[in-house]
Amino acid sequence: MPTAALADHFRGIATRYGRVRDLDVRAVRRIVRAVARLAADRGPLRLLDVGTGTGRYLEALCGALRERGVMLRRAIGADASPEMLRGTGDTEWSLHGGTWAGVAALAEALPIGDGACDVVSTFNAIHHLRLDRFLAEVARVLRREGLLVIYTRTPTQNRATIWGRYFPGFAEREWRLYAHGELRAALEHDGAFERVRVRAAAWWQFTSLPALVRQARARHYSTFRFYEPAEFEHALATFSERLRRRYRYPWAIPVRNNHTIAFARRRA
Repeated sequence: MPTAALADHFRGIATRYGRVRDLDVRAVRRIVRAVARLAADRGPLRLLDVGTGTGRYLEALCGALRERGVMLRRAIGADASPEMLRGTGDTEWSLHGGTWAGVAALAEALPIGDGACDVVSTFNAIHHLRLDRFLAEVARVLRREGLLVIYTRTPTQNRATIWGRYFPGFAEREWRLYAHGELRAALEHDGAFERVRVRAAAWWQFTSLPALVRQARARHYSTFRFYEPAEFEHALATFSERLRRRYRYPWAIPVRNNHTIAFARRRA
């Protein structure tokens, strides 16, 4: 998707993004355990979330860390879309509203000093980024032995979602995702990272056909921007019909969401 079209997508969805996207609480808890182990050795942490959007995952992460007694010195959310950020693009190293500060910036050119972060995270965003340039920036801003956390979905996992299985053309149109092997190879490419772990993570939820239709119409995945309007309406009608045939109770549809979590440490 061209950069301008992607910017238009996030500008259009910014005000309703939190209402149409789900959040993987189980993955947040898993990530918090890894961050807490780092904090045991370092004390208060400086956390940066790249591609933070409206900060949903950053806020969840900060809240879960506080519950575990992990202190944060700074929490920053960086995103290329000012509209997606809750703040106005505050670039100061200070907490915004007691939780986090928003920074309007490209992931490949972060306005943050060398070695300034203990943890860098990114949730559902790397398929929008130039992975090699993003990882080079992460290696620059992370302290030695700092932690990188990537939460994403592979092409195989995308095909297995309810959208990939039942929404015509959805899996085929989403060509930007990275496979496990590609992600591991990128992390190990230039020796900046070590102790690389790439693991699958799954979580279940119940949803309904009307809720799924609302999400699709809101273009909650940027993949839907690859459809022409008439093509999208036809695909949505087919999707709805397929789900009515597949599920006896379309108001209670069990959905398994598969994602991938990658952990890596900045080489000492």
